[in-house]
Amino acid sequence: MKENNTEFLPSEVLIIPDETKKIGDEEYSWNEKIKKVVIPYGVTEIGERAFWNCTSLISVEIPDSVSKIGASAFDRCISLTSVKIPDSVTEIGQCAFNCCESLTSVEIPDSVSKIDEGAFSVCTSLTSVKIPDSVTEIDGGVFSECTSLTSVEIPDGVTKIGELAFWRCTSLTSVKIPDSVSKIDADAFNCCESLTSVEIPDSVTEIGEHAFEGCEALSMSTKEKLKLMGYIF
Repeated sequence: MKENNTEFLPSEVLIIPDETKKIGDEEYSWNEKIKKVVIPYGVTEIGERAFWNCTSLISVEIPDSVSKIGASAFDRCISLTSVKIPDSVTEIGQCAFNCCESLTSVEIPDSVSKIDEGAFSVCTSLTSVKIPDSVTEIDGGVFSECTSLTSVEIPDGVTKIGELAFWRCTSLTSVKIPDSVSKIDADAFNCCESLTSVEIPDSVTEIGEHAFEGCEALSMSTKEKLKLMGYIF
């Protein structure tokens, strides 16, 4: 089987049986041989840790019958380079793509209303992400330690940026926070050492401890505004 000029041996391709409705918890975890997974239409859920630590997995086809990607479903799939999440998915579980170190791009559809804690943490090759309008909260640690992330689009409608949400995103240079946000939790942008500017709207009434600690490159004007809002560096 060949895909994008990559040749897969039959033994490296996992084709999930057509009658499957749910891929069970830990069903294919620790399988270090498979490089490609084909999930058939009809599967509605990918269970917790379903492909956890499948370290050779490069490609996965998720059909538009899937509504939920479980916690740690693709955690530590360190060779996975890209993933297209279909617009049938409404929930991406905790640490679903944690430590997918080769993941350079991800498409999150407007159908997704909840991205759980740490869903894309330590995706160290991810350079940009667009959060869909359907998301109202950015949970804790969702993009923490995405050290190549340079830009992020936070949509109108988000009311809260969770604890450690962008912690140690060391390449992030600027963030525009929409005027729907009322709370920025503790350590949300801690150690974003390349961050030079943050547009903080008047709607923000609470900024947690250490939210901008270690953001040494922040402009003086941004720091002054933060101080006026009661934030202490």
